[in-house]
Amino acid sequence: MKKSMLINEIADKTGLPKSEVEVIVNSMLDSITDALKAREAVSFIGFGSFVPVKKNAREIYIPGTTKKVQVEEKYGIRFKPSKKLKSVIEES
Repeated sequence: MKKSMLINEIADKTGLPKSEVEVIVNSMLDSITDALKAREAVSFIGFGSFVPVKKNAREIYIPGTTKKVQVEEKYGIRFKPSKKLKSVIEES
């Protein structure tokens, strides 16, 4: 599902104009992004949580060669689904 499809679906379910729903969705995504940028976890009960994860510096091999490259320390994002979301997906 793309963001535009999500906006259309929410507008249909709530009866709100698409322009208002778009502002709400964009604001929500901006808030999630800001929290993750500040290294804070974002949790939605019954859905899951987005957690910033620190990845240590390491050496990796370039595929197909024996050459090693140093990868710097960085942060990534991990999504951990809730038990409820897992069970809904497993049932379908």
